[in-house]
Amino acid sequence: MATSPLDDLPVHQTAAPLPEPSTSDTHFNDGYYFAFYRPGLHVFSGLRLHPNTNVMDGYGGAVANGVQRNLRVSRALRPDTYPFRVGPLTVEVLEPMRRQRVRLDANESGVAFDVEFVAVGPQHDETPHVQYRHGRLHNHVVRYTQVCRAHGSLTIDGETHVVDGWHAARDHSWGLRSTMGPHIPAKGIGPGSDPDRRALRLWIPFEVDGHSGFFHTHEDADGNTLDFEGRIDFAHEAKTLTRVEHDLEYDDRLTGGAFTLTDEDGTRREYRFEVACEPAHPQGFGYTRGWSDGGQPGVYRGASATEHERFDVTRANAAPEHVPDGRRLGGTEFVSTITGPDGATGMAHVEHMRYR
Repeated sequence: MATSPLDDLPVHQTAAPLPEPSTSDTHFNDGYYFAFYRPGLHVFSGLRLHPNTNVMDGYGGAVANGVQRNLRVSRALRPDTYPFRVGPLTVEVLEPMRRQRVRLDANESGVAFDVEFVAVGPQHDETPHVQYRHGRLHNHVVRYTQVCRAHGSLTIDGETHVVDGWHAARDHSWGLRSTMGPHIPAKGIGPGSDPDRRALRLWIPFEVDGHSGFFHTHEDADGNTLDFEGRIDFAHEAKTLTRVEHDLEYDDRLTGGAFTLTDEDGTRREYRFEVACEPAHPQGFGYTRGWSDGGQPGVYRGASATEHERFDVTRANAAPEHVPDGRRLGGTEFVSTITGPDGATGMAHVEHMRYR
């Protein structure tokens, strides 16, 4: 049993040092997702701890000019559980729930940045996602999402950009995720099975002049809402959302659309968004067995491991070349311009995922 600098904080939930989880499940993990963007340019990063496989890993990269650039990094978690640094990637919590610094030092991907994320409003605590497959707890995830602005510098292929308050978003999630850690197929037959009814996922943090907001929802193959939650934050009040109606537009993939949000008072607010950059592909992050060894994040790859690539994202079924065609997820993260009530303008991060 070993303590860490985090154990100096009086926030323990179990009779163990903070780096030791209360479960031995190899899919337990805890970490972050960050993104900042402007039209035509989408930068992303993430870092996660997987204590039961002894891994800290992460990624960073950017989509620009139809190309996605990725860096994936991994190291042994112990004995250095803190600070949160793996290879050239570092995450610092400067002020909890308010400011975080994310730094990707120069590396072979051609993308480097040093950016501070500053919250636009309070985080949205999502309802825990609990899912069983054939009687086994498959996913149990807690997440909060926050709309931010980003400040700092970014370099892509030798060109430096000043990040002067770009739109941004982040999330922090922890718990059991079947897509993190060793891949274990969930199989079974009979009435004990629990089929996944989700056909569409939308996860959208956004900001327009005068307010910011967030909502997420899942629908089945017939368009029925399986879950929905969200909130709009104004300068001096917040409104809980109760419903979303949407009209999405496609070419060979998502190009834009409209959605109407209804709040707790029955007020309806209409928004229109247009995709403003080629989408980011999470298999480039390493998600969904996106590492070149065919494994998922959270798999032990030795004392340290690094890999990078770039690939064309102008095709609907794009992915890193090593991902087989039958497992390609395609782009899911769509940076978009957005217009809200009374012509208010801003940007949104539209996560759009089709499960079937």
